[in-house]
Amino acid sequence: MPQDTSIWKPPVLFHFKVEFQWTDNSRTSASFEEVDGLGQSLSLSSQAQRSKDGQMLVEGVSVDDLVLKRAIEPIDDRISGWVKECFSFLNVGWIRICNVSVSLLGEDGSEELARWKCLRAVPVKWKMNPLNASESKIAIETLTLKYKELIREK
Repeated sequence: MPQDTSIWKPPVLFHFKVEFQWTDNSRTSASFEEVDGLGQSLSLSSQAQRSKDGQMLVEGVSVDDLVLKRAIEPIDDRISGWVKECFSFLNVGWIRICNVSVSLLGEDGSEELARWKCLRAVPVKWKMNPLNASESKIAIETLTLKYKELIREK
């Protein structure tokens, strides 16, 4: 953020990119119309009483599911192959994990303003919006990923 707050503009939400990186260091990007699930929550103890020094007992941190939506079209072979592999149980009992980075870009789409990394993600749901002959809408598919940790890198 510029030091002079008089020239700072709040970021817009419609310029972003999503990048997938696997443990073998292969990576690819894909376009999505919507990304949701960049969030985490603290689980406080049911005995959440303040200690004398102002601390609270925390049981853990949970993250939201990452939900990616896009108009249906061929996805990069690495992404669709990974999803197909996970849902077809090619490696029975084991699913190949992926780190997913979501970057918020500046108004012109070139400058990276913020970046979140979803670590150890796996696809848990793929869904196609209902097909309806009486509506003229774009066909949207949704990919839901579970991940273990959310880090804001920038």
